[in-house]
Amino acid sequence: MTKLDFANPGSAVANSATTPSPSLWARTEVRFWLILVLVAVGSSVLRTWLMPHWEGLNLIGRVTLEAGLFLLVATAPVWFFLCVPVRREAQAARDSLERESATLHERLRTHDLNVRLTAALDMAEDEESILRIARQALTLATDGAPAQMLLADSPDTAMRFDLIEGWTNDEGRCYVDSPTDCPAVRRGMGTVFEDSLTLSACRGMRGPMASNCAAACTPITVAGAGVGVLRALGPSGDPSLYRLLQSLNTAAHHVGARLAVVRSISNSAREAATDPLTGAANRRSGEARLASLAQHTEKYVVAMLDIDFFKKINDGHGHEVGDRAIKLLVDVVRGCIRREDILCRYGGEEFLLILPGMDITSAAALLQRCRADLPSACSRAGLPVFTVSVGVADGPNNNPAQQIRAADAALYSAKQAGRDRVVCASETGAEVDVPQQATQ
Repeated sequence: MTKLDFANPGSAVANSATTPSPSLWARTEVRFWLILVLVAVGSSVLRTWLMPHWEGLNLIGRVTLEAGLFLLVATAPVWFFLCVPVRREAQAARDSLERESATLHERLRTHDLNVRLTAALDMAEDEESILRIARQALTLATDGAPAQMLLADSPDTAMRFDLIEGWTNDEGRCYVDSPTDCPAVRRGMGTVFEDSLTLSACRGMRGPMASNCAAACTPITVAGAGVGVLRALGPSGDPSLYRLLQSLNTAAHHVGARLAVVRSISNSAREAATDPLTGAANRRSGEARLASLAQHTEKYVVAMLDIDFFKKINDGHGHEVGDRAIKLLVDVVRGCIRREDILCRYGGEEFLLILPGMDITSAAALLQRCRADLPSACSRAGLPVFTVSVGVADGPNNNPAQQIRAADAALYSAKQAGRDRVVCASETGAEVDVPQQATQ
């Protein structure tokens, strides 16, 4: 086996090209002696037969005839026993050298792809960056052949990302719905589907297909689970697809490994910022968001929400019903607020709601709708009907702690006034009750 030296890529090819094998020398030597014997015997026979006919010639004539005779006798053996075999062996050596050079080129390309992917993905901090690098990796790994990357969040979910490189139309694209539908993912290994029309063709290769289309597919694995696939197209019977599969394997391995790290970090960060019971943000996340808003000039409103007589719910119906009541409140509030609004569990049955870019009147009206939706939601969920009291404050926006205290004071006023209501705190500290009928 030829030893590869990556520090000197041409060394393997040069050594194999300049070092003849012992068998080649032996065959050449045998042919040489065989040609020599044949020429000597043939020359002797012809010279003996023609000798009586040229006795009358002078010396120059005899030398000329003998030279011509020698060339005539030597031409056929030299051609058939030396030139033809040498040409055949030279062609075989050239073909072997080209295959060796192509193999070396492929290994160097895979090595280069490996190094460049490792360096690029180490700097990727989120899935968007990984997908951008994966798109570039598809081009490098496939040498411009049509390539596709399908990716899902988990093995059982739908393919969420579909990256296409080198396609001019939809012919040959894969349409598997989820990773578990892909044979390569189920097998856990790269696969070459050599013909789109055979019985063993991949089910994902549907739609308009050329009869000579083949595909190389390899799974993307995250934490041991297949979540996607890398694939490239080529003509049926093309052995380069198997070399291409090695590059796809390299790209899929690195993309999957980095996705595992990024998703693990993202899940850990999400768990650290989320209340485990309700899925709402926790108190630390809410305070961090308020600190961020306080650094900008945009106005925002905060509200404190608290379930009325929550202890009676726990004591009378059990803690499981109390937990269900807390989760129901979160669901009702989420159904009323906007995407940019943040609901945080502040402590026990108390919640903090942050409403960026909203004035206090609109915020109070929104919270009245939430309060009004609770009774029917309780009935649908089979829970005892409960109510909430809410305190709302819109300033000072540059002092989140003081704003939370103002909303908390307004909440206390709502409790003192009989509960099941929304109370707004003005910037001067005065409190204004917002009638339900005025906001519905």
